[in-house]
Amino acid sequence: MQSRLEAILMSMVRVYLYAVGQKVILPLVAENEAGVYVETGPVQFFDVPEVDKWKAEVYRRLVDGNPVVTTPDEDVTPGSPILEALNLKRWDDFERQSVLFTIHAKPRCVSLYVTGKDKDGRWTQNGKEREFASDAPLETVIDEMANELIQQPGAVAKPTLLLGGG
Repeated sequence: MQSRLEAILMSMVRVYLYAVGQKVILPLVAENEAGVYVETGPVQFFDVPEVDKWKAEVYRRLVDGNPVVTTPDEDVTPGSPILEALNLKRWDDFERQSVLFTIHAKPRCVSLYVTGKDKDGRWTQNGKEREFASDAPLETVIDEMANELIQQPGAVAKPTLLLGGG
């Protein structure tokens, strides 16, 4: 009989995690009926040093899988639960100060992707990517993500106006 984790890894699961200003931001990621992954609420916030708490939440989300939501009508402009939670108007303001981590569990592998930055601080495709065998323990993938996150200057820098710092 197949375990729940094996069943999930036979499909695909995505978890997004943002590091910015000594905070870890973890939105719920859902898959709409069209197969597109979208961020939804609730958005959880953790202090970077609360490593065990946010690692446990990432693990839970990988095991639980992505919920499926209705695909919105074409004329509906989606909002951003992160921008709403931070009371920001522009994604660009958030992107320049944050680093995005993506864990994508697929049938053949689990990938960990960290965004790169261009000279203006915007995310690029030139980040770091690492692939793990699909049977690698999720704890190993999450530990690698945590180690990478703690090394990111944006994750441990003093908060700026984005998160209410000086």
